[in-house]
Amino acid sequence: MKHRHALSVTALLALSVPIINAQQAKPDPAKPKEENKKPAPTQHIAKPGPFKIEVELDALFASPSENEHKISLTPKAWADMTVLSAVPHGTRVKKGDKLITIDTEKLQRAIEELELGEPAVKLAMKIAEAEVAALGQTTPMQLAAARRNKSAADENWKYYEATGHPEAVRAARKSIQFAEQSYEYSKEEYEQLKKMYEADDLTEETEEIVLRRAKNSFERATENLRLAKMRIDRDIQVTLPRQKDSRKTNAETNDINYSYTIQSLPRILEQKRHALEKAQRDRTKALRTLRNLKADLASFDVRSPADGIVYYGLSRRGQWITAATIIKKLIPGGKLAPREVFMTVTETGPLNLAAAVPEEKLGHLKPGLTATAIPVSNPRLKINAEITHVSYIPGTFSARFSTDAGKPGQNRRLFPGMKAKVKVTAASHENVITVPNNLVQGNSVWVMVDGKKQRKTVKKGVTDGKVTVILKGLNEGDKVTSR
Repeated sequence: MKHRHALSVTALLALSVPIINAQQAKPDPAKPKEENKKPAPTQHIAKPGPFKIEVELDALFASPSENEHKISLTPKAWADMTVLSAVPHGTRVKKGDKLITIDTEKLQRAIEELELGEPAVKLAMKIAEAEVAALGQTTPMQLAAARRNKSAADENWKYYEATGHPEAVRAARKSIQFAEQSYEYSKEEYEQLKKMYEADDLTEETEEIVLRRAKNSFERATENLRLAKMRIDRDIQVTLPRQKDSRKTNAETNDINYSYTIQSLPRILEQKRHALEKAQRDRTKALRTLRNLKADLASFDVRSPADGIVYYGLSRRGQWITAATIIKKLIPGGKLAPREVFMTVTETGPLNLAAAVPEEKLGHLKPGLTATAIPVSNPRLKINAEITHVSYIPGTFSARFSTDAGKPGQNRRLFPGMKAKVKVTAASHENVITVPNNLVQGNSVWVMVDGKKQRKTVKKGVTDGKVTVILKGLNEGDKVTSR
């Protein structure tokens, strides 16, 4: 029993030792990651060897810009571009094929209305031109006549005020005097005849006739004098003052009318000229609008400019960046916006590659470097590529590649927008000395010579971020050390 118990304890101890060792060997997650990193070397023996820098990028196939035909509409006058139908996304088309049908019913109606209204507008323009021409001739004559009439009216008023009215008053008073004289003559004649006939020089019948006539004349003179006094008194008190006031009012009215005429006639002529100029501008604008509407109508007949494939939207670096938005517009009832690229016709032919570049990889790339592209759709296919352009614009670091993809007889199942993995060989050396970056200080390194540190100037090459190629200044076997 004691022996069996001793074996059990020994077995437990044997099992516990690996567990304890494993726990001790397990890294402590609470410790900083830096403690788990491999420390930078403090010494390095220079020796030649292979060195290569390869940059891997995710890229998209894209057509060269000269093979992409962007389709947009830029109407000059008509903004309503309602879609009736459009060829589907990805359709193969021939040059001249209709790509989209725009609803032009309202546009055609607007053109018809402008065409029907043009003759009436043209006729109204001719009438306005004739009216302005006539006013241009008659206005100076009317102004001259107004000045003459004003001068005559002023002279008439001055004469009446100075002479006419006083003479009318004097004449009225003279009329009373004349009436009184007539009365006196009639009275005297009657009284003399009456005395004479009382002497019985004439027959009784003749006497009676003459006296009766004289008496009648005297009575008429008496009545005329009475009426003249009444009439002339009213003339002096009422009629003549009223007549003077009326003439004065007429003179003042003539002054006002003259001022109005002198000011208004030139302005009316000017107004008519401005109205004519506006009508001419409006007609010119209407004719221009008519021409623009007809041009818009013709531009809405959208045809393919080349053989190729129709893609919705606009391509940028191989991505159809607006396709999701445009696809909602290229449906019956959808509306297009002016200058909006709603389709791109891509000719079949050579394809390029476009890739976004992380900033840390940007320094390794430059035009002329070769690369290998593997399409995601066909991993067994390898395509030769070469960098043609590198963009250093912050936020849009990118690279473009020329390829042999899409050429006649090659890779016909590759299309713009497909993905590829690109591997760029940024640097390649078969036999070159490299030194860890932490041991390189500027253009020099420290080397142990006979137990002492010496500083050596070197010529640096490329670096992969960990080691730097030393082109000159170090020999095989040199012991490079930290300072």
